[in-house]
Amino acid sequence: MTSSFRTDIQGLRALAVLSVVIYHISPKHLVGGFIGVDIFFVISGYLIIGQICKRLSTGSFSISDFYVKRFKRLFPAYITVAAITSLFAFFFFLPSEFKGYSISLIYSSLYLSNFYFYSKSGYFDSELQGNPLLHTWSLSVEEQFYAVMPFVLIFCFSKFSKWKYAGLLAIGFVSFIACLILSNTDINFAFFSPFTRFWQFIAGGFAAIYLSRLSIKPRLREIINFSCILVLMASTIWMSHDDFPGVKVIIPTLATTLFLGLSRKGDWAYRLSSLNIAKFFGNISYSLYLWHWPVIIFYPLILQQEATQFHKVAILLISILLGSLGYYYIEERFRRGPSKPLKVGFATVSLTCLLASTVWLNQSLQESQFSQKQKQLESFLAYRTPHFRGGTCFLTSQSTGIEDFDKTTCIATDDGKENILLIGDSHAAHWYSSLKTNIKENQTLSQITASGCKPVLKTSGAKRCEELMNWAYRESITSEQYSKVIISARWLEKDIALLRESIELLQSRGLEVIVIGPVVEYFQPLPRVLAMSDSVETIMNSSNLDEIRKIDSEMQKELTSLNADYFSAVNVMCADQTVCITEVNDIPVQFDYGHLTEAGARKILEQFDYL
Repeated sequence: MTSSFRTDIQGLRALAVLSVVIYHISPKHLVGGFIGVDIFFVISGYLIIGQICKRLSTGSFSISDFYVKRFKRLFPAYITVAAITSLFAFFFFLPSEFKGYSISLIYSSLYLSNFYFYSKSGYFDSELQGNPLLHTWSLSVEEQFYAVMPFVLIFCFSKFSKWKYAGLLAIGFVSFIACLILSNTDINFAFFSPFTRFWQFIAGGFAAIYLSRLSIKPRLREIINFSCILVLMASTIWMSHDDFPGVKVIIPTLATTLFLGLSRKGDWAYRLSSLNIAKFFGNISYSLYLWHWPVIIFYPLILQQEATQFHKVAILLISILLGSLGYYYIEERFRRGPSKPLKVGFATVSLTCLLASTVWLNQSLQESQFSQKQKQLESFLAYRTPHFRGGTCFLTSQSTGIEDFDKTTCIATDDGKENILLIGDSHAAHWYSSLKTNIKENQTLSQITASGCKPVLKTSGAKRCEELMNWAYRESITSEQYSKVIISARWLEKDIALLRESIELLQSRGLEVIVIGPVVEYFQPLPRVLAMSDSVETIMNSSNLDEIRKIDSEMQKELTSLNADYFSAVNVMCADQTVCITEVNDIPVQFDYGHLTEAGARKILEQFDYL
């Protein structure tokens, strides 16, 4: 079991933190960057379990010293970020957002934010996605590991001498199995729960306890270590977050475990991971991780526009600067300070209570900054969507598969009527209620929709997507007597080619196909944009109108060539070319970045003449 300081671990930390930061800033440029968190979990397990076991073996382990060091290492930097974030939240958040933030602050300060965010998790939860403390869920999981693991190891060492690690490995195995099972039944819980993540920490501990003792031929070891680095880098580029953690999480976990256990000083991969630039980012990794998400959240709010590529670079540089300052002036100074448990504990509790109470008690003062009109618009951030028919005819991210789809309720075909099918993702579901009110007495409307699922023959992604769309195209459309199929989705330019094949299949079966084009989207929920903007120009600067018009134009050309009907939603929403409809009778057209309210859908479908 190695105990000496390893510079290569700093390189691994650098890879982890930069992956996460770049992924959060621009997901499309590093689609698998989220695995950086998994790398951190394994590293923490390697260091903590290895250190505790070594000291337990020599009889020098002290629980109080362990927790004091953990809090000195983690808490000062966190409370600094939390305090400054709270100040920005006071001035740039709407009252409901500030209230949600204040609750998350309490949970985060108690290192319980993973449970809070799990309770708030849901497909349309804008509060969750816009919360500047969202990233603290992983810190909470780590702290929960730190809270439990010393006692587990003390018990194993005191009760079992020869088989002292058997209990640890058993916990890891059960945790791993739970992770796989819950990824198929409650993926949000599998993602946020400490128990479904503990096996990753224990894998790191396994590397410290067993793998570090192995003697392997240098050439083979070099090949394995280099392969592990390549696998991790490849995972950040290609790994999808669909069905994650699930089986996919084994890849970054195993690669990190093998590298930690087998890397030796002098190896090529060790030297690469020990470069000065790698050590720099490894050193600042914790502070950089703390700062980057609040910067991502507040930067566009301050500018009142979506972050361009230039702005994304600026966000990265600002995050690195703040992370560096946090490391050198906060982490390092407090780490070297006095280590008296009572003083550290008192300071921790006092600062936490002071910050949380200050934020909580100032909610009324914060709310007084806003007009009645702003508060009215703000209320739509909590807009409910029963018209989507979620959980029955619209499978959300919490649905595990096609078994959650209620075929009896959702398929409304009648032999004596003209049967119409609406198929697509959430951007199809938001049309259902308005389409339903517009159909004639001799027509029926069926609904097959699922979140994040492109309504094409060769769909991919989450289990619910593949199962539902395969069933729709290969069974339902074949067996049911549909005459028209309405296809709608959050279309991207890359979807057009896949859509062509699906339309050709439907037309070959004699079905009339109508495609509804994309709607304009906003970088923040539209009610927030309306409440915080002072001009039409500012509102439109917050939209992706130019991008949507480009996609709309390409789709229109494609559908014309296929002799399929096309309804341009964006041309109805933005008939002025530069200005879009944003409200209908004081009701926002959209309740989040792009999903339509019932009033918004009805307004746009006034010009829909394909029924």
